[in-house]
Amino acid sequence: MGSNALESMSSHATQDIIVEGPLLGELRGSGRGGLAGYLGAGGYDALAQAMRGGAADALARLAASGLRGRAGGGFPTAVKWKQVRDNGAPARYFVCNANTGQLGGGKESALIRLNPHAVIEAVALAASIVGAQVAFIHLGQSLEHEQLLLEAAVQEARMQHLLDPAACDIRIQRSESGYLAGEETALLELLEGRPGRPRGKPAMPTRSGFQKQPTVVNNLETVLQALLAIRLGPEQFRAVGSRYASGTTIFSVVGDVARPGLYELPLGTALGTLIHEHAGGISGNGSLKAALVGGTSGTAVGVEHADLPLDYDSLAGIGGSLGSGVIIVLSDTTSMVGVARDLARFYHQNSCGKCAPCKDGTRRAYHMLDNLDRVDESATDWQLSSVEPVGSRKIPMLLVNAAPAKRASISYTDSGIGLEKIRLICTWYSTRGDCHHPTESSRMLQSLLDGLTDEFERERAAPVMDEDAMRSTMPAN
Repeated sequence: MGSNALESMSSHATQDIIVEGPLLGELRGSGRGGLAGYLGAGGYDALAQAMRGGAADALARLAASGLRGRAGGGFPTAVKWKQVRDNGAPARYFVCNANTGQLGGGKESALIRLNPHAVIEAVALAASIVGAQVAFIHLGQSLEHEQLLLEAAVQEARMQHLLDPAACDIRIQRSESGYLAGEETALLELLEGRPGRPRGKPAMPTRSGFQKQPTVVNNLETVLQALLAIRLGPEQFRAVGSRYASGTTIFSVVGDVARPGLYELPLGTALGTLIHEHAGGISGNGSLKAALVGGTSGTAVGVEHADLPLDYDSLAGIGGSLGSGVIIVLSDTTSMVGVARDLARFYHQNSCGKCAPCKDGTRRAYHMLDNLDRVDESATDWQLSSVEPVGSRKIPMLLVNAAPAKRASISYTDSGIGLEKIRLICTWYSTRGDCHHPTESSRMLQSLLDGLTDEFERERAAPVMDEDAMRSTMPAN
């Protein structure tokens, strides 16, 4: 993974499906033959049963299945749905988030293309269970073809009287993509016609979401896994997975692996098993150096964690998160200092600017990582410029405000020495924001510093040549 390799990872590029499990297999099998094929495989049966008064039973089956959300910390899906179902508000909403914006993702496109009718039934069923009169399917800007597929499926289902728009109006919307646009409250802002910036908490969307009404927000995989759990029943759904994380999840494996793509495997699969046995090992005859588990919003782990079970609680135990299942694999040829710089720059550029500590903190962390040889200088994190590229590597920075930051004579980070100064600024901004971005970015950068300290120290101690010295070492033409 070379310099700025993160920029080459699209958040909405369609990934190849390498390993199918229960969900992908069901979607592919019942998706053949369009609506007729889906109906022949039992499609829309679960929705019909819920509409005939079986919504409470469907919720009970979902709860017994133990399904946890396939994003973030894995919150129990049935608990969230019940919170909104039991709310006495006159209006309730359901939002299916297919705009996660995670670099190295792309499962949303694959899921929709496999079986658009399954997506529509899953969303309509979820809306029926929680009592939502309106359900949104929100897509990233690049998923234009997927929007057409879903709109056609809605029309077909209505013509066959499989969907009742009076009971639930399904609206398919496509708007701006972006790393933070997939955050649930930022998504609600987009749906209400405002810029996609996260809201402050509390209250949570289940109490005050779309138009300040109770709202469930789940990502696309979670909604489809819920349909599968209700159709299969608890016993069959829990046949795979771990004790506290039932079922499968779809891992998106990218980076330095022989076979990048989508892998549906049981929760609890070991990291090394996923990389070496399923994804074909490290490309180019290299060896594993680290993996960013949970993608850019997760945590970095080294080869010593090859036996780490990929489930919510195991990752929480090491301070990490499974996120939406993105695994970025890095080989022994990768500069982890370069990765940290690229990530810090990415975090700063994708901070929306609403919360000043997040925008400022990510900027200062980036500056220090880009100037490791000067990190021991007093107030080095304040030696910033918003006009010219910063640092010896000449990586441009995008700042919210055009005015240059004033240089301080002393900084909070001066209480530390060396790499500890970067850890201090990461800790400082980690809890100062309305969304998870400061927490996740701080966690990732500190996991890199802690897990590969020696590499960062070597870079810090290495002499940095100025441009004249670099030219003097180049061979003459």
